[in-house]
Amino acid sequence: MSRAETILFGLVKRFCAQEAAGVSATYQLNLTGDEGGNWYLSVSDEKCSVGTGTSAHSDVTITMTADDWVDLLSGKLDGYTAFLQGRVDVQGDLSLALRLQSMFGF
Repeated sequence: MSRAETILFGLVKRFCAQEAAGVSATYQLNLTGDEGGNWYLSVSDEKCSVGTGTSAHSDVTITMTADDWVDLLSGKLDGYTAFLQGRVDVQGDLSLALRLQSMFGF
């Protein structure tokens, strides 16, 4: 399992249910580079799950390098800065993408 995938599946442990109140969304995560791949996060009823591959429906699609993903979740890279620098591409509901930080504490 790559570092990026290990961190992704670890998000379930970091999930803050009270921050997800009222959220029902699927986040598609497309990571590029050597440790890249496709995964999705489903948030609904204040619960979270992670799946491998491409979701049939996503509310938000996030594309970035696997290295930047690892840096983002380890606190080495600020999400807002990464977005402004073009290091992350967000398609879909930007407000849902912004909720990721509070729901998963990064």
